[in-house]
Amino acid sequence: MKIYCLLLFLLFSTQLYNQVISDQLFDQIENFIEEQDLEVDVINLYERLQILSESPIDLNKADADDLTELRLLSNIQVYALIDHIAEFGKLISIEELQSIPSFNIEDINRLRPFVKVNSNDQFQMSIPNMIFNSRNEFSLKWARILQTKKGFIPDENGETKYIGDQNRFLARYRNNFENRLRFGFTFEKDPGEKLIPEGSKGFDYMSFFMYLKDYNRTLKDLAIGDFSVSLGQGLIAHNGFGAGKGALVTQIIRGGRVIRPYSSVFENGYLRGIGTTVRINENIEITVFGSRVNRDGNVQTDTLDTSEQELAFTGLQTSGNHRTEGEIEDRKKVSNTTFGGALKYKARKGHISLNMMSNQFGLTVLSDDKLYNKYRFSGTAFTNVSLDYNYRYRNFNFFGESATAVNNGSAHMFGAMIGLHKNVSLALHFRNYSKGYVALLPNAFAESSSINNENGIYIGMEWQISQKWKFRTYADFWKHPWLKFGISRPSNGQEYYLRLDYYLKRKLLAYIQYTNEEKLRDYIVDGFATTQTGNQRKQRIRLHFTNQLTKGIELRTRAEYVLFKNEIKQSRGFLLYQDIIFKSIASPLSFTSRIAFFDTDDFDSRVFAYENSVLYEFAIPSYFDQGFRYYLNLRYKTRQNLTIELRYAKTHLTNRDSFSSGNEFIDGDSRSEIKIQTRYVF
Repeated sequence: MKIYCLLLFLLFSTQLYNQVISDQLFDQIENFIEEQDLEVDVINLYERLQILSESPIDLNKADADDLTELRLLSNIQVYALIDHIAEFGKLISIEELQSIPSFNIEDINRLRPFVKVNSNDQFQMSIPNMIFNSRNEFSLKWARILQTKKGFIPDENGETKYIGDQNRFLARYRNNFENRLRFGFTFEKDPGEKLIPEGSKGFDYMSFFMYLKDYNRTLKDLAIGDFSVSLGQGLIAHNGFGAGKGALVTQIIRGGRVIRPYSSVFENGYLRGIGTTVRINENIEITVFGSRVNRDGNVQTDTLDTSEQELAFTGLQTSGNHRTEGEIEDRKKVSNTTFGGALKYKARKGHISLNMMSNQFGLTVLSDDKLYNKYRFSGTAFTNVSLDYNYRYRNFNFFGESATAVNNGSAHMFGAMIGLHKNVSLALHFRNYSKGYVALLPNAFAESSSINNENGIYIGMEWQISQKWKFRTYADFWKHPWLKFGISRPSNGQEYYLRLDYYLKRKLLAYIQYTNEEKLRDYIVDGFATTQTGNQRKQRIRLHFTNQLTKGIELRTRAEYVLFKNEIKQSRGFLLYQDIIFKSIASPLSFTSRIAFFDTDDFDSRVFAYENSVLYEFAIPSYFDQGFRYYLNLRYKTRQNLTIELRYAKTHLTNRDSFSSGNEFIDGDSRSEIKIQTRYVF
């Protein structure tokens, strides 16, 4: 399966070493995608960072939620900064961060595009004045695969499986005043969809949001329209890219504001209604929210014992595609009403919060008769309640969350961040998720995407050996007490990670990385009538170089090798790519480009690597089969605040003459795509 993930690509700042988000963050995303067998949405994280690059956060006013949302600081650094300001007063300049033991020059340079230092205590401005002084942005995008997929080819009756054309359209408007008042809309049509679906009053996907942040000392957040909710450590709900296994081995704590605006093109994971957080005093915050969304669902007829028939659904559709008759039949068929809130007590040394979310569906959720779904939720409603906490004592930071789905199981996690030395930090995480636990939008630390049927322990360590050298490692051990899809018995697994970085200020970043994962999986042996169970092992080794040739030219080189082995086969995969990135403050033209060569034996030995794209978009395709791929992104910025972007990408296979299968099948050994985007700021 090829997984594409739309991400926000950051605006460039004046110096190249500050223009691109940390490679570590990109590596974290790659690992996160590789571990999940579904599409995920991380664009909101990058949109927040892009907004902060235009309206930097004031370090003298930021609280722990604001600093955690950056995803550029460890939890130890977040609270070290808060303690420093509490003890010595407001920062005079960003360079003062060097006096905090847990910060180094690399950390400060990474933060610089997104933060500022301001001693002005002015808090409130009227909404009309905010709108009058705000920044407006409007963008249009068109994209298309140049080859014709099978779903667009007419059959003998002149009919096609996909009801729409091959074009993708996106229109986006954003208004922003210093990240305090934001509103906007998004319209999108995917390939294969009609521009205006039958029975619809607009595009296939339409989204609107309005968000007011820190309006005064009482109103912390107000979101109207589409928004997201993040509660505790994600056992109930957490939006976007959260802490997990990857290059940032000690960043395992989730956090940030409870209410956030939702402006992604990912058509799931959001609420639609109103949500707000208010400060009762400097220690107590109350959040309430309510939502009603019609979601896509696999609807079918349920025959009851009374022989009556009623509609029910077996699961929610998350692809967001409405191209075929079957996909259209599932569109917006399941009404989902959500309400909840949080009561949070905050202190300098930590917090404790009581959280609740209740969900009601317009149709009954059905469970099937598969044995691994024995404990799966069925019904029309469920309610989650949790208690999350965070407490600091000297060099220790303890955190956790315990949640229950009333009458449907429970989930518990506990962790600690330990500063062993100013250059050494340790992260511990324990989890126990029951077989029957259910939540609508969970996103907690786990091996699998579903937050249930898992127990585990994680240990991560980061050691800043010197100014130039850094070592990172983690080990994760887990058990699944009940069956899962693809494994017909209780199982366990483990994963190990090692990485050594070399950093030469403003010149070179090089690292070598090794990952080993082992777990049980089912497989079929020729000549046997039953499925067998055996060990599966996947090893990955990567060598990466980022070389800053000049202030305007950057080279990135990567080689990655994958070895997959189970009881019946062994396969290998290899990827080599070269990137060239050009950006000069003296030229309105910039570009990013790549040439990649790949050779994999099968899908199990595929390799993931992120790709630059047009602004507001990012891709992490999986490279498999044999062949090469290249792309070129051109960006031209005029003096009239107009930016025009063009992307061309092509994949050529040398071992086969077709791509994909089903309606996505392409007859030919090449697949190419073109994108054009215009963006006007005023």
